[in-house]
Amino acid sequence: MFSVRVRDMMRRGYRYKKDALDHLINCYKNIVTKGFQGDYLQAVKCFERISETQIRRDLNQFYKNLRSADQAWKTYKGVLYEYAVFEAIKQVIDNSQLRNLLQVVRGHEVDAYRDQIVIRNWNDILPDVDLLIVDKNNQLVKAIASCKTSLRERLTETAFWKRELEKHVNTKNIKIIFITIDKDYELRNESNRYIILHVIDYVIITDPTRYESLVKLYREKYGGRRDFNLLIKKIKQVDDMETLLFELVK
Repeated sequence: MFSVRVRDMMRRGYRYKKDALDHLINCYKNIVTKGFQGDYLQAVKCFERISETQIRRDLNQFYKNLRSADQAWKTYKGVLYEYAVFEAIKQVIDNSQLRNLLQVVRGHEVDAYRDQIVIRNWNDILPDVDLLIVDKNNQLVKAIASCKTSLRERLTETAFWKRELEKHVNTKNIKIIFITIDKDYELRNESNRYIILHVIDYVIITDPTRYESLVKLYREKYGGRRDFNLLIKKIKQVDDMETLLFELVK
């Protein structure tokens, strides 16, 4: 289902278990159904709490010891977050006028759009893609989404792909969306602040408290800058998802 992340897990020495991943995803589905009345948009706001307090322990049954389960959890959590974001975006599209305009694509389906996102230089180079936002009418890729619970070096990698995509005719108009919990408040870092305001197209913070805290901090530090009010619009909370998606089809 999420082949890129599964391959990453295997490269890092973790034995991927499809039954474990399927079980964790089913756990999330059940929690959303029972605890959020099927509202994936509301559930993704609480992803950190749901995953760490209600789902993580379920991984233990698939590993011989807790250490192995703990080592594998970060990657499984990343796959689960990607799924949670996918369902939230799909819900926004399906429940609005966007259902006739856009679709969200994941995993194995990405290969169907390979020619639109590939960078050709001696060989085919594919950027880091978790999800694609595609125009339904002409099947054109409008945006690439990268979904990460925490940043580490991943935001820098996303910035790199944005700069590379801009250089090529077939990819220069594709928007880059970075979607994160900002679990460790890493967006406060100055280099990360530069990337999200001056390099990539949009950042969506799915945790409402972290979103509000970050925007407040930025306003206090940079609110007097001439271009601040324009640039701060790049940072969205998850409730702004529908507005952002409509911007993609203008």
